[in-house]
Amino acid sequence: MTLTWLSVDARTGGVLADLPDLDVPKVSRSICRYDSTTASLPVPTAPDGWELATRPGGSVMVLLDSEAPNPLWGGRVTQRTRGSGDTAALALATQESYLDGRFVGDVTYTGVGQNAIVADLIARYVAIGPLGGIPIRVVQVGGAGTLRDRTYTNDSDKSIYSVLTELSGVIDGPEFTVGWEWQHAPERITPVLYVGARIGTPVQAGLTVTATFDLPGCVTDATYVEDYSGSGRAANVVTASTTGDGTTRLVSPVQVAADDGRPTYEWRFTPSTSIEVVDTLTAAAARALTALSDGSMAITLSASVADAPKLGSEWNLGDEVGYSLTAPAFPDGLAGIARVYGWELTLGNTPIVTPILVSD
Repeated sequence: MTLTWLSVDARTGGVLADLPDLDVPKVSRSICRYDSTTASLPVPTAPDGWELATRPGGSVMVLLDSEAPNPLWGGRVTQRTRGSGDTAALALATQESYLDGRFVGDVTYTGVGQNAIVADLIARYVAIGPLGGIPIRVVQVGGAGTLRDRTYTNDSDKSIYSVLTELSGVIDGPEFTVGWEWQHAPERITPVLYVGARIGTPVQAGLTVTATFDLPGCVTDATYVEDYSGSGRAANVVTASTTGDGTTRLVSPVQVAADDGRPTYEWRFTPSTSIEVVDTLTAAAARALTALSDGSMAITLSASVADAPKLGSEWNLGDEVGYSLTAPAFPDGLAGIARVYGWELTLGNTPIVTPILVSD
């Protein structure tokens, strides 16, 4: 793995500068949200035009890996600080953050796939148009998606980021994330928003995972968290409710898990304020019970980049990967398959990759 940094123009994707001395301690990505980090650029060794290449709001720092087909990470410069020293300090945020500065207008969707809704919102209010924008395209994973009815108004003052976050929060709502791609003639690096019921690739029945993290092996540190603290993380009795028509409170039948020796842990929630049918609430409560009855599980694995499965080629955000851990805390071993809901890459002389694994 050979990692390099480029600066690209936020409005065109054109390359502004190579930045071999840019120091970024770590970068991270997550599903359905933006991530931020910091960087510093030594001014004495910076290339000509470095001020334009680090201009807040106008430039994006892009991380390339020689072994990956597409850039691993990109973050727009949100702040630059200079003083009496010889470095320029930068604040960076992944491109999802740009969506929080663009706002929805008056538009109505009736019986339109949720992925298609997102694609249209991006085309109308984010991509380059009468008000300017960025050179972003949308990939609808799995087609147009579940049909939805939605009305948005300019007077609501809702950002596109908040609209996408709300839509992703409904029952079977879409996931989204922004990646990057090379384009040619002319050469440029531009963002791609992926939206679908599920981002990433699950393991197909009868097949094995393409990436496995082992201890002993590539894993240098592992943390396994089993959470039964409640508050949406665990429950064996679940009820869903809503005021779908604005007046009458609708409530699902109580959903109860099989007895596993634990006392009762309840969770009551509102999956959506637009639900008007009790059967829909019941289905939401049943799904929640399935997810929560055993509590939640999260595994954080740190692995040497040199030895680990290759990020960007063997696994990506949203994929399912395997893990196999042997340590005193796991006397019988701990192995399974989990989904990558986020990752962190610690840079430096010995890069460390940390996939954040969560059971579905």
